[in-house]
Amino acid sequence: MATNQCKIPIPPPLIFVFCALLMKILPPIWQFSMPWWLVILLGGIGCVIGMASVLQFLLAKTTVDPLKVENASHLVTNGIYKYSRNPMYLGLVFVLLAWNCYLGSLSAILGVLLFVWYITEFQIKREEESLRNIFGDVFTAYCQDTRRWL
Repeated sequence: MATNQCKIPIPPPLIFVFCALLMKILPPIWQFSMPWWLVILLGGIGCVIGMASVLQFLLAKTTVDPLKVENASHLVTNGIYKYSRNPMYLGLVFVLLAWNCYLGSLSAILGVLLFVWYITEFQIKREEESLRNIFGDVFTAYCQDTRRWL
């Protein structure tokens, strides 16, 4: 199976920051105003999802380093991982959505879409290949029961 692996992997937090900056500098198209409570709600949901997912990894005593998936010692499938195979990235998407609402520009959604596409193609697929090699049929069954994003 061919892989979409970069020669020099870029840490997902850097991709997140790049997309957030891109959202800020894109020329605004069809500006809108969102209520503050929605910005806070989306950002809060993202932070809670992110913290819960990292906590699950820490409790399982497995690596949280997305660039060294091969060091995974445990397949986490409980807690928030019952609902999403990638809640750490999902949390970042919610924060980017909050940032989009704060910026109030339709063009900024391109940063969110770019993040989802890039992380899926160059990070998640690489991680899934490594996890399938480590955990085999258990990981395959998990993939059949749990969605990649939501």
